[in-house]
Amino acid sequence: MQLRFKFRKNLMVIFIVIGLFFLGRQAYVSAEEEVVQVKTFISKDRVHPGEKFKVAFFVEVNPGWHINAHELADEFLIPTLLTFEEKDNVELLEYYYPEPKLRKFDYSEEELQIFEDKAILGALVSVGKDLGLGLHKLKAKLRYQACDHRSCLPPKTLNFEIDFNVVDASQETQEINQEIFSKIDFEKGNRLRNLNK
Repeated sequence: MQLRFKFRKNLMVIFIVIGLFFLGRQAYVSAEEEVVQVKTFISKDRVHPGEKFKVAFFVEVNPGWHINAHELADEFLIPTLLTFEEKDNVELLEYYYPEPKLRKFDYSEEELQIFEDKAILGALVSVGKDLGLGLHKLKAKLRYQACDHRSCLPPKTLNFEIDFNVVDASQETQEINQEIFSKIDFEKGNRLRNLNK
């Protein structure tokens, strides 16, 4: 009888430990999903064939967290990387990352370059003269690694489909979302290769 009681007690402890493990894992995954939120914007309501327009990624990082910058000295950390899928008659000319901040954390020996709180990433896009009129989609990916002061979550990739409307040159177009794009200095952007080559 005493052996059976001990067995049940040990079994209960095992179930509690397993339950706490899965609860912790679920909280870990939930935290990863909620750490970073991203919204996309374009700079023109409509685009003429042969024109350029801008794309912005407005990144918000929860308090107490940060994401790595786009250039890192530590090879074990994952940089924030913005990429675009190839599309005929569409060329990605430049991209922009904001100036990172330097911070020291428990898991690093040196100061690291990071983005925290709010950051705006951008891209300058050229529309070819032969691109057909109508609604088009620009597919992009944002890869990042979120960390707190002690450790980092696994890297994560977000997928985006950004709509833009190509209209005849006789139709008027307007600049939009200038409160976002006024904060991006594309003169300090980094050159990218032509993704269509």
